Amino acid sequence: MFRALGARLTLDSKGVAGAGLFEAAAQRTWLWGTSGLKTATELFAEGELNEDGLSINAVRCDAGTRELCRIAVHRPDGWDPATLWLTTVDIVRTGDFVEIGISVEQDMRHHRIPPSPLQPPLVALLHDLVANGATAGTQRIHAIAEPIVGTDQIDAFVHGCLMDAGRRLPVVLFSAIKEEDGVYPADAGDPALTARELCGLAHVYVMPRVEDSHRLTKRLRLLSVYDGAVRIYWPRFRLTDPPPRHPLHLRQRLNTGSGPAIIRRVVEAGARSYRPPDGTAALLASRWREHEQERIAVMTSDPDPVRQATLLREELLRVIDANVTLEHEMDALRHQLMRATDRSDDLDAQLSAVRVPADPSTELTGHPASSLHEATAPETPDSNI
Repeated sequence: MFRALGARLTLDSKGVAGAGLFEAAAQRTWLWGTSGLKTATELFAEGELNEDGLSINAVRCDAGTRELCRIAVHRPDGWDPATLWLTTVDIVRTGDFVEIGISVEQDMRHHRIPPSPLQPPLVALLHDLVANGATAGTQRIHAIAEPIVGTDQIDAFVHGCLMDAGRRLPVVLFSAIKEEDGVYPADAGDPALTARELCGLAHVYVMPRVEDSHRLTKRLRLLSVYDGAVRIYWPRFRLTDPPPRHPLHLRQRLNTGSGPAIIRRVVEAGARSYRPPDGTAALLASRWREHEQERIAVMTSDPDPVRQATLLREELLRVIDANVTLEHEMDALRHQLMRATDRSDDLDAQLSAVRVPADPSTELTGHPASSLHEATAPETPDSNI
């Protein structure tokens, strides 16, 4: 399987108990997955449904104050029925917080790269969750491109969004061309459409006034956006980051493929870093253990001792085979982890060679740090004065 999309959202509505949010999210996801099916019930139900090539598997389990609802939808591609999409939605409740993880994968037997943007059904689910108050980390998610106008909003954008340590999603910022306020390069893509496609995957902002781009440049220096350019700010942003770390798409270099490329870059980054909500694996393991205990109980209750011994022997051999397969998979994952660690160390070493040491006062005040030239070669007084 190739993961084409990964998103994690949190529901935390004041005055609404976590159990209520959990039930509502499970019901909304169930209605989304079973839309158009004749054999599906209106209310959430565990089990598996199959109809016209579409398969839905719903599981629910709980352990004290924690609950899990997993809905997995196998759906053929709307344009190419030979391509199978698997959308897995995990809804986990811990106390009053409800976290939702959405993963979209494609069967790679055909070795095809998934298109971006994805098909409307998934976008509809993300928009529904966002409309009901979903957040990512400490940031509220919106399905529209939010404008940045004036000094106050620039300060709020820099401090409250870019430099927020709790921000989990990237920020895509569009700047207007210098010839006319509110006009963006056509090759950069429509900011409103980009915000809709990246709903739940990124925060999209627009800066419609040229004068505001000058103000932002005074704050961010080389990390700013201006004259129709588009920039992606990854999480854990710092004023001392090297500019290449946050990709800048200049107006002069934009082309007809730039808009989709920006969307694809954000979507792929989210897919690579996706992890299911915390507690998903433990709750699924608990549910599996209960299921296996019930199955073993049925075997041991067989009145025929010979048949009982045969069933238990077959079960033991199955478990041994599963353990051997698991050991091989763990070895492969351990090898991949070692390679990724080595690669990460190499990248950190390369980044350290160009990183400017952080100034604590700069990080607290939000004012840009001095450049290397300013730190080593102070300005000389004008001899004419």
